[in-house]
Amino acid sequence: MESSIDQVAAKCATQLEQFQTCILSNQSNPSICDPQKSNLSKCAAEAVPLVNEIKNRCVKQVKAYDLCLAMYQDKGEDELERRCTPKLRDLWICTERVKKEVEASSREKSGSQAKNEGGSV
Repeated sequence: MESSIDQVAAKCATQLEQFQTCILSNQSNPSICDPQKSNLSKCAAEAVPLVNEIKNRCVKQVKAYDLCLAMYQDKGEDELERRCTPKLRDLWICTERVKKEVEASSREKSGSQAKNEGGSV
């Protein structure tokens, strides 16, 4: 299965490029790029259903990581890494759990559909 990041990069290339360009041009004030971030987020949610599922089911971890980044972005790379890596790890664990659950559910639906189609002959 193609990774969600690869799918977002392929399906939302324009929005991703606009967001990256903005961030690189505004490193001292990344909040200027909130419109581009929002556009990328909307595209990703529409183009890759797993992204939306993760956003809905890992909201606590997403918010904790975002808050950490906002709080420590001016404190230096070492402090940011020390404080926010555990939050990123929690987010990763949640996304992997959701991904596995969605994939398992998808397999179950595919199996059920195959049985139903095969039994109707």
